[in-house]
Amino acid sequence: MRNLIRADVYKIVRGKALYITFAVLFVMVILNVTTGMAMITLVAEDGGVMAPLGIEIYGETDGFVSAVIAVFSSMEQLVFVLLSFVMLVSVPIFSNGTVKNDIARGVSRTKLYLSKLIVCGVLCVLMYLAYVGLGILSYVIVNGFGSPVPAGFWLTLIQAVGAQLFILLAVTCFGLFLVFTTKRSGMVIGIYIAFFLLPTMLLNLLSLFHPDLALTLVNLDMTTSIGRLGFINQLEIREILTILGIGAGYILASTTFGLASFRKAEIK
Repeated sequence: MRNLIRADVYKIVRGKALYITFAVLFVMVILNVTTGMAMITLVAEDGGVMAPLGIEIYGETDGFVSAVIAVFSSMEQLVFVLLSFVMLVSVPIFSNGTVKNDIARGVSRTKLYLSKLIVCGVLCVLMYLAYVGLGILSYVIVNGFGSPVPAGFWLTLIQAVGAQLFILLAVTCFGLFLVFTTKRSGMVIGIYIAFFLLPTMLLNLLSLFHPDLALTLVNLDMTTSIGRLGFINQLEIREILTILGIGAGYILASTTFGLASFRKAEIK
């Protein structure tokens, strides 16, 4: 499996798609952080201007803390950037027939699937760290570090990062499952959007008419949950466990059914 991973890394690094995607990510960082800076400056005393559903943003923060708020308030968008990385790694083996050649050479289907999962997982982590790092850095360069961070802030930040990465890895597993099951880019994009965009849109719409019901259902939406976990100190233990439990379910189910489907699939 090490050779499969090494071959994937070589192809990705040699191609242009990886750098184009990271360039898009960099532009997103600048736009989102700039917008976040403006919105935090104008935030009302009751908060919530840029916050994920059910999360309060305070207007009195500054410097590094505001940078973290600005970045985490736009974190949900990474779900759709992540799809680009998953497709970059996995779609070409079906579109150019590489998968058929690999299997003909005796490569285990399980190892082939897991090698793609590992590469996608690494790219997911790099994407997240790049977004967070560049976002906070650009904000601090413009505004300075500001006041000392509140007590316990660093521990909370580490917890938030770990929880968000876990959910993003769950989304990665689901995206790879779609590719290996459907083997068609169009279907992958359509189903992925149906799972991670439509529920968020409906939830936001529901919050306008039935806010209590929206808050009851919000932890079931993976996309919104990523943004909410950025403010993990404002969530109840029950909410955190619900979100992480659903993420674990995505990882287990996607990997299990993805492997089972790929092992039985007829490769043309």
